[in-house]
Amino acid sequence: MKKPSPLIPSHSLRPLHLYCLLAAALIYLGTEVWQCISWPPFYSFDETLEIDYVYQLTQGHLPTFWAGPEFNPLGLEYPYQVQWRYQHPPLFYLIETPIFVLFNTNTHPIIGIWAMRMVVCMLGLLLIAVSGWAARWIFGHTCVASALVPVFIASNRCLPSVVLNYTLAALWVTLLIGMTAKILRTYPRTTRATAIAWIAIVTLAPLTRLSTVPIMGLCICIVALFLLIRCCKSLCAWTSMVAAPSLLAILSSGWFYLRLYTLSGSFTGSQPQWSAENLHRITDKTFFEALADPSFYISSFSQYQNSAVTTQWYGGIFVILLTLLPLLLGGITGAHHIFSRNHRTAPNTLIAIMILLAFGGTVFQQLLFYKQGGSSNAVYFSLISIVFSVVIAYGFARRPMFHRYTAIWLFVRLAAFLIETILKWPFAESGTMEGRSILWIVLTYCAILLVIAGTTLAIIAISRNRSPNQTVEIVQNRSNEPVIHQ
Repeated sequence: MKKPSPLIPSHSLRPLHLYCLLAAALIYLGTEVWQCISWPPFYSFDETLEIDYVYQLTQGHLPTFWAGPEFNPLGLEYPYQVQWRYQHPPLFYLIETPIFVLFNTNTHPIIGIWAMRMVVCMLGLLLIAVSGWAARWIFGHTCVASALVPVFIASNRCLPSVVLNYTLAALWVTLLIGMTAKILRTYPRTTRATAIAWIAIVTLAPLTRLSTVPIMGLCICIVALFLLIRCCKSLCAWTSMVAAPSLLAILSSGWFYLRLYTLSGSFTGSQPQWSAENLHRITDKTFFEALADPSFYISSFSQYQNSAVTTQWYGGIFVILLTLLPLLLGGITGAHHIFSRNHRTAPNTLIAIMILLAFGGTVFQQLLFYKQGGSSNAVYFSLISIVFSVVIAYGFARRPMFHRYTAIWLFVRLAAFLIETILKWPFAESGTMEGRSILWIVLTYCAILLVIAGTTLAIIAISRNRSPNQTVEIVQNRSNEPVIHQ
């Protein structure tokens, strides 16, 4: 009897996966159209600096902090004359450069910026699709939890569709974690194509964002530890899985981080003195002061709501209901699963450690950034949106009444979004789109309806499938594709 494909759900689970993917796409597209309208071009100085980075690439050079922005086609008065996005690696901006040139953004900036935003939107849709693939390898099988992950990814309110590089970084972290899980579950019959993809993903990871580098290093260490546990003596395996990707990652990006050190005296490119003087950031906190600051957690963990909601008196309630309690439930459920005798295997244990360290390491990294005067903006945690989604989805899917847990969560998330639209209605007096034509208002309502439709579809699809433990095991490389080591 032919076994199911490793990446295709069985007939019983396929409708749930397809409906959840469709629901995720609707939620994401509706949310992103809303944000693009409520954030018109040149509204965010961060976005303007991102576009300036692309412009400076078209002029044949990378930006520097003190030289400031060069892109100003409308002759606007910018709030600061520095380029603080210069510290980001260039991969995202290289992807955007052809669109900038094709739409002649320097001459027609509004049209060009909207086109560049569509690139980010496409990256977001790709992230949603990839998250489902990654979840199946993380869990080791196709299951209800792997169907829920794309919905939680799409619901992350910190993935912007404006021209910012966070979505690309989140996509890359998802690829790193998903590919690591695949290697652990397919070894020793890991295919040559998987090895090549792994090398390419690791090589480009340091060129997305600096915060991707620790997770890249973590994934390489997990693979190396797994090979040690398996007593692997294959030179080909060690070279293709550990040595080659590590060396290529250093070669691909080392020049950029050395440049940052030359310009700023720091491999991160941070400018704490300027931040303290001009942004009034507190740069002399101790690590323990940052660790004990509740505002850091309220802000950083508001992954599924906008900051406009978080700053309200009830904002903390949404953070608890949408992020903290679901994470706690998923963490406890996952720990119980891993420590049970039937599931205590090397891949399961190492993947759980990887998820835990990716989460803990990101918290530690952001605490260091926060104590030096950095912001506690939740968008920095969107990097590990796959971690949030996997943990929450697993915690819900293992409950006997998982559809009720998920439906309640989706209703609360929808409520947070609708409150955001009221608080930030762009066509109100002094709003960002005040006085714009009726077409923009209609488009905004359509975006809101898309979010409502996607949420409703997800709830219906989940309610029709009430078997939380239904799974289809992943078959490990039963194709005729050559393997890199036997």
